Amino acid sequence: MSKVRNVLVLLLAVSLVISGSVTARDYSGAIASLVDMDSTLAVIKKQLQAQGRAPKLLASADGDVAAGEADMFYSVVNNLEIVSQELQGVLNDAQKESAAQPKHPAGMGYGTLTFTGFLHQQYQREFDDEESSTFVSKRVRLGLTGKLNSYAHMKFVGEFANSPKLMLAIIKLMPNKYWSVQFGQQKPPYGAEFLTPGPKLPFVNFHMAKGLGTSFDIGASVTYKNALSKDAKMNLTVGAFNGSGMNTSDANSEKNYIGRAVFSFANSFTVAPNFIIGKTNDVGAAIEDIHTYGGSVNWSWMNEEIQAEYHHSKVGGTEKTGWYAWAAHSIHTHARFLPVVQLLARYEQYDADVDLSGDRKDRITIGTNLFVDGKYTKLQLNYEFNGEETVSVDNDEFLVNLQVAF
Repeated sequence: MSKVRNVLVLLLAVSLVISGSVTARDYSGAIASLVDMDSTLAVIKKQLQAQGRAPKLLASADGDVAAGEADMFYSVVNNLEIVSQELQGVLNDAQKESAAQPKHPAGMGYGTLTFTGFLHQQYQREFDDEESSTFVSKRVRLGLTGKLNSYAHMKFVGEFANSPKLMLAIIKLMPNKYWSVQFGQQKPPYGAEFLTPGPKLPFVNFHMAKGLGTSFDIGASVTYKNALSKDAKMNLTVGAFNGSGMNTSDANSEKNYIGRAVFSFANSFTVAPNFIIGKTNDVGAAIEDIHTYGGSVNWSWMNEEIQAEYHHSKVGGTEKTGWYAWAAHSIHTHARFLPVVQLLARYEQYDADVDLSGDRKDRITIGTNLFVDGKYTKLQLNYEFNGEETVSVDNDEFLVNLQVAF
């Protein structure tokens, strides 16, 4: 019977792999079913023996042995009884081994994983002296988000347009509903537009003063969120970061400290101040102080939305400022294809050196977002009127961005 047992063990192992995981209740239920089958088979054997269909037993020095040929049906029942008993032994051993294993071993299907991503395919037309145009694969972001349990999440995202690179690699711990801690490469808490997920960006291009804030960086941050009242919420985040950008280690022992507070009222109005205090990612005498502050406001109601943001940055002895304001109106067509059409306009300014005159730039962007399916697919059309403080340059631009997100 050792061969029978080995075959049963192999079959059980294959079934466990296919099923992914078996609980103690599954084992108990299977064993109980086999016990019931054993009882039924025993009753059938007694009936067959009473009918004389079982083999006759002859006495010998080694004990009773079967003599003569048994009825075929009796043989099948007898073999099934033996197999059932062997399988019970296999399941009992497997149940004991399973109980001795850790409840949530790594790589055993514990938690959930979600595959996410979005693609931005663009057409750009520049109305300069050469009037150049090109198609561009602007963004190809793919990633995984994982919920290990109610206390631990993870996320990583890669960019595959042009040269592949890691964008996000985050481990998030949440001891309760108020506090959370993030470690790894992430978006530091500064800037309303910067913190907006890529698929939800209202315009094709970021505003000109985006560089006064921060970028993807490696560090740790702590967030506290709570409700101030029925219609008011608060979200506070502070963190320490290398200040060297993504996928780059710190060149010195200094860290950049970044914080942001978000106050929301009635689910329609948001005020969010933020700051950056730190050093440049240089060495020796080249290290300079960084003092950046800014804030944003957002108001949305039904089909309307308005947002404005301001930055003031001083790095070393150079001060820079920038701001923007935009408004959007959504039209619901009630059609399955293209259910929402959004009209937008944005005005922005950027001054690369407050102490110098004549270097300020401004831009007016008008555009529309065509939501093909209302959620995952979007076509953006933007026209940018670029202006200079002193000498005017022909550099307007027309942009088309097709987005697919999942």
